[in-house]
Amino acid sequence: MSDFGTFFLPGPTEVRREVLEAMLAPMLPHRGAVFEALFARIQDGLRPIFRTTRPVYVSSSSATGLMEAAIRCAAPGPILSMVNGAFSERFANIARACDRETHVIGGDWHQAVSLDVVERALREQKFAAITVVHSETSTGTLTSLPELAALAHEYGVAVLVDSVTGLAG
Repeated sequence: MSDFGTFFLPGPTEVRREVLEAMLAPMLPHRGAVFEALFARIQDGLRPIFRTTRPVYVSSSSATGLMEAAIRCAAPGPILSMVNGAFSERFANIARACDRETHVIGGDWHQAVSLDVVERALREQKFAAITVVHSETSTGTLTSLPELAALAHEYGVAVLVDSVTGLAG
């Protein structure tokens, strides 16, 4: 086993010719008018997907980078991590690495964490946020977000969602 862990990357991935050709063009300066117009167009296109009128933050990082950003930007307090696969486990490990008190629930890598288990944890302790992977591709498990969000909001807890393969898929 390597020291780098396990990577869950698709591949090989076919890329359309026009995409490859576009990659040969010079980079757009990120402080120029052309980039600003492109970024505004991306924002306008993403808002309906996220069902919001607010800004959608775009990052050039992997999902792991956004997981860390979500943890670091969460309100102070303990994190409740719903774990049912490799990516949700990664989210919990990131919370720990960010020196957040982290409580893991679940652990069965082949089924969604029961909302009864989530509610029991929320009754027992006050949490700043819950981490959840919407579509856990390492196991094929889907977590229903509307019910989870309603429960979390009932307890005043933010929900930090990784939905790389769930959103608009």
